[in-house]
Amino acid sequence: MSGFGANAGEFVSTAGSVRGAADPVRDDHSKKIGDLGMGQADFGKAHGENFQPYQEAMTKISKCVASMADAMDDFAERLEKTGSGYDWSDAEAADTVGKSGGN
Repeated sequence: MSGFGANAGEFVSTAGSVRGAADPVRDDHSKKIGDLGMGQADFGKAHGENFQPYQEAMTKISKCVASMADAMDDFAERLEKTGSGYDWSDAEAADTVGKSGGN
């Protein structure tokens, strides 16, 4: 019977990659979506009344994007904790085996 292996360092490394990907999503993309840099006049006379609903929708999308980045950070934190758990579990198992007298 064979088990499976888990590399705690890989969990932590992956968490760093996920967190690194979340930062530009939150800090750059979300802000650019929410701040269009345009106003009602940019929609023209025929479509000007549609600017407000459009801006409201873009603000909601911006919040969704920021929320996704927050979820990515949460996932990264959980990966780090999982990696730490494997380190602790392995150390605890080694200690238990050592104390069992089967040197």
